[in-house]
Amino acid sequence: MEHVYAVQTAQELAERQAFVRENRERINDYVRFLEQEYAAEELPRSIVWTTRDIAARLVSDIPLPAYTNDFRVMFDPDVEDWRSIYLAQLDGLPDSETARRVRAHYEQGLSQNHVLHILGHELAHHSALFPDGPEDYFSGDIWFEEGMVEYIGRRYFLTNPEFEAQAEADRLLVELLEPQYGGHPLGQFGAETYKRDFAGIFFDYRRSFLAVRQLVKEYGGVKAVFSACHGWHREPNGKTLAQWFRLE
Repeated sequence: MEHVYAVQTAQELAERQAFVRENRERINDYVRFLEQEYAAEELPRSIVWTTRDIAARLVSDIPLPAYTNDFRVMFDPDVEDWRSIYLAQLDGLPDSETARRVRAHYEQGLSQNHVLHILGHELAHHSALFPDGPEDYFSGDIWFEEGMVEYIGRRYFLTNPEFEAQAEADRLLVELLEPQYGGHPLGQFGAETYKRDFAGIFFDYRRSFLAVRQLVKEYGGVKAVFSACHGWHREPNGKTLAQWFRLE
């Protein structure tokens, strides 16, 4: 995979080049891990290291500065940009102990590991273990792929304490935002999700991750969950994947 830079200033370029120099081997190791463990095939030809403004305004209308296709991953590695995005989930929420715990997590708990896990999320989309191809991506079971790639990326790049702390922040955010964004099945994660604000977008991602985390515990591992998913895919019975997994 080639490393390409799309920036507007010399400082932005220097910062992103420094990030790549520091983390190149970890990224290369992760790519090999995906290829060996999760049948990652036809990975993107490049990672375009960019800024939030370029990724989310100049190149695409996707509001998050991390996305992938067959040719490239667009990715902003700036921790402060991601901290700002995550904290925006709390905008408009009343002050509470739960909200303060979430705020403290994002203000004090983010590191390069969290940025790398986002990149890991994007690259894991290229696993051939998902039963549907890209043309079927918005077919009703996006939650499984999004939850699974989030789980894979976090498990690889986060330490155990970081993993558990992030999962707890997810649980708290779902609790806080359920009255506003909840009330729909997992299978309704789709294109409309990306028309919400940051809190609404991440709400479905977090629910999906928590659902996959529950499945991994129940089935005893990621590969076992994939195997169960393939069983559902081979023998359609009118149930959604979430219903088949007894999550709904």
